[in-house]
Amino acid sequence: MPTKPRRVTQREIAEIAGVSQTTVSVVLNDRDGTNVRIPEETRARVKAAIEQATYVADPAARRLAGLDNQIIGVFTYEEALSPESLDFYGPLLNGIERAAEEIGWDLLLFTSSPVENGTRSLFHRKTRLRLTDGCVLLGQQMVGSELERLVAEQFPFVAVGRRDETAAAVPYVAIDYVTPTTALIDQAAAAGHQQALYVHRGRDTPAARDRRGAVESASADGRLAFLLVGEERIADLPRLAQATGATVIFAEDAFLLEDVVHALTTAGVSVPDEISVAALGAVRGHSIEGKALAGFHVPREQLAAEALDLLRLLIATDPAEWGGIEIRRFLVAEVEPGETIVGRTGA
Repeated sequence: MPTKPRRVTQREIAEIAGVSQTTVSVVLNDRDGTNVRIPEETRARVKAAIEQATYVADPAARRLAGLDNQIIGVFTYEEALSPESLDFYGPLLNGIERAAEEIGWDLLLFTSSPVENGTRSLFHRKTRLRLTDGCVLLGQQMVGSELERLVAEQFPFVAVGRRDETAAAVPYVAIDYVTPTTALIDQAAAAGHQQALYVHRGRDTPAARDRRGAVESASADGRLAFLLVGEERIADLPRLAQATGATVIFAEDAFLLEDVVHALTTAGVSVPDEISVAALGAVRGHSIEGKALAGFHVPREQLAAEALDLLRLLIATDPAEWGGIEIRRFLVAEVEPGETIVGRTGA
């Protein structure tokens, strides 16, 4: 189990400042500086003592004393700036940068923790987490024990994306993928499609489960019958479509759908004339044969701005009062109807 940082006591702060514990307590609880009983010189000595004693150990005391660094950490569990990940992380980082600029705070991107087996450790010995007033966490999958530790230590943080790794009260902002997935499936059903394939990556993330759940629900209630297909079977799609009578194929994201279309066209199947296609993810900038791809508009920049807004609220609030804050926010991805779901004859 990781060791919690030692919390500096008021007695230690009092000794450093040369004042009583009572004086330290009054300064810590007088966050707006309106208590006239404490001279400004004394208040300054206490704050200096807190800064000296708690530069690592007790960020909560620093915030109460008005000693914020106005630095927000950004931690990515996976590599964020590789060509493969920029499509996902780029808009999020842009949104965080713009929101931080608006409030006049600096960002610290944690990169010293190495990526091992596809992920980073937030509490790696090199991660300078305590230099910041709070942190935004990004990642397809996060480590439940690290989230639990942050909650237990009352360190201000916000995760981007719904978190199911722990039952702890993790603050997060997330995208609702169920609503647009259902709407896109209904669009295909209204166009006359009855049999479908869903090509997925096999991930066990909240977003992946939301998409898959909406697909399975549509199959269960008869709106559109689905066969789920793992990405390793993309080459089999022409045969599977013929065997099942599928006339529309959904893929978990736009990049996976490009592989799907390649497999179909290589086999001589015309897309979307013979088989319609759609992505259950962001499709801005993606097209097939000049046709706009059906899928979602995912407001990632707005999501990042919401994360920073919630984080700033947590930083400015005494942890004892966090229970009064709505720590989970959802934004809905919008459907991009596109031009790749075409009507079936007789629909």
